[in-house]
Amino acid sequence: MSYTISLKAYSKIILHCSKYPHKAINGVVIGSVSKETQSVQIQDAIPMFHLGIGLAPMLEVALTQVEIYCDTKGLSIVGYYHANERVNDATISDTAVTIANKIAVNCDKACLLILQVLKSDSGHSHWKEHLSALKFLDEQTIVNTRKLVQNNMAEILVDFDNHLDDIQLDWTNPKINRALPNGTIQ
Repeated sequence: MSYTISLKAYSKIILHCSKYPHKAINGVVIGSVSKETQSVQIQDAIPMFHLGIGLAPMLEVALTQVEIYCDTKGLSIVGYYHANERVNDATISDTAVTIANKIAVNCDKACLLILQVLKSDSGHSHWKEHLSALKFLDEQTIVNTRKLVQNNMAEILVDFDNHLDDIQLDWTNPKINRALPNGTIQ
């Protein structure tokens, strides 16, 4: 099975991590599965939580909303992403396994992405990229994502926690989507 991730999905995951580098965060990735080519196309990411990532009632509400959204787009939830709050921590928590297993019930090719923040010698944190299992849809994905981070786009990223605080905030992140017209960032 091969997994291909789009700029839109990858950048939202990294922006979510960048917005809350001191917190555990999670979300789901959506896309499509091709049985013929044995591949999963990860087309978008939905940032979910940075507060209480394991709260079952809020998780159920969020997953239901994402499933309804996917149905309107002809997509499905194809995986789960998670970053721990502690530096150098790439452990897979029971919460991450539970949520990933729930997603795998509906998508037997679902992926579990664990992101790890590292401290550099200068004391600044940065995210470790272990991408051997993922292929990028666009070879400029990392460069373009870095530009988004440098342009402070993380400030406008909305996760489901933000949406629950203010329902006018859109967890599908149309502002970020518009910043990626053809996979390029100015």
